[in-house]
Amino acid sequence: MEYVVVKFSEERDVYVDDQRNGKTNEMLRVSAGLHTFTLGDPQNYSPSQIDQNIVDTNVLEPAEIEFTV
Repeated sequence: MEYVVVKFSEERDVYVDDQRNGKTNEMLRVSAGLHTFTLGDPQNYSPSQIDQNIVDTNVLEPAEIEFTV
């Protein structure tokens, strides 16, 4: 398992490969590999999606993905 924190200025649902996986600013677990990250509505964030290869993470050093308003 790999670990990711998706950062955003407010709490939103996080979708990984079109499946709800948790909330922004919380530790999420995903399988290793390439994933597409998006946030729930409203779509007032940028970029519209982030594609990132997630490998070699751990609880103390998760991958960080950031969306902005």
